[in-house]
Amino acid sequence: AAFRLEQAAQQGLIRFYARNEGMDLSIPYEFLGVDHGYEPDFLVRMATPDGEPDLTLVLEVKGFEDNQTTAKHEGARRWVRAVNNWGKLGRWAFHVCRNPQMLERELAYLVQQTPASAA
Repeated sequence: AAFRLEQAAQQGLIRFYARNEGMDLSIPYEFLGVDHGYEPDFLVRMATPDGEPDLTLVLEVKGFEDNQTTAKHEGARRWVRAVNNWGKLGRWAFHVCRNPQMLERELAYLVQQTPASAA
C-alpha cells in the first residue's frame, strides 16, 4: 500500500500521506457492548483541484472483514461525518482498500467523487 501511495504522490493524486503508527489517531467504536479504539492504517492528504478545500482521507487497507472490523469501519464513518459537521478540521473521508494493486485508481476516483460540501 505504501508503494502505491508513493506512486500516487508522484502522479499528483495525493499531496502526502502518513502511516498512523504512533500518531495516536484512535477512533472510538463499540463492539459487543464494549468501547474500543480503532487505529486506521494511513492518513492521506488528497490533491484537490484549485479552489477546492483540502480532503484528508482516513485509509484502511483490509482483506478479510469480520464483525468487529465492520464495527470499526462504521465507527470511522460516523467519526468522519461528525468531523465534517463540526467543520473546523477541513474535509474528511473514509475509505477501505481491499486490493492495494487498485489503490491508485481508487484514489483518483475518490478525489473526483467527493464533493466539497460533503465527504
